[in-house]
Amino acid sequence: MAHILVVDDSEVLRRIVVFNLVRNGYTVSEASDGEEALQKLKESTPDLVILDIMMPKMNGFEVLKVMKQDENLSKVPVIVLTAKGGENDLQEGLKLGADIFLTKPFSPGRLVEEVQRVINNG
Repeated sequence: MAHILVVDDSEVLRRIVVFNLVRNGYTVSEASDGEEALQKLKESTPDLVILDIMMPKMNGFEVLKVMKQDENLSKVPVIVLTAKGGENDLQEGLKLGADIFLTKPFSPGRLVEEVQRVINNG
């Protein structure tokens, strides 16, 4: 089954996302900030990353930049899930290589649908 890395500094949000993904049969690992995310990405390449933007140490845009410059990670699809829903953020996220941009609050059902769509098309 597909492996998904969930990166968000909110433990509550990570729990909600992880619960819904595991319930749908995915293997999930977690990171609470950008630095931890990059460390986990070096250890094992997931099939998909769900990435928050506003995080301590290193934000999601910075993580996305690093991922897309790394030949081992550049093809990993990314769903950005953020409370920062401004037009500029959407443009920046897509420009940096995000596949899908979802804003919080989000529907867990819709998130799972998007995950399935990205993984099945990948």
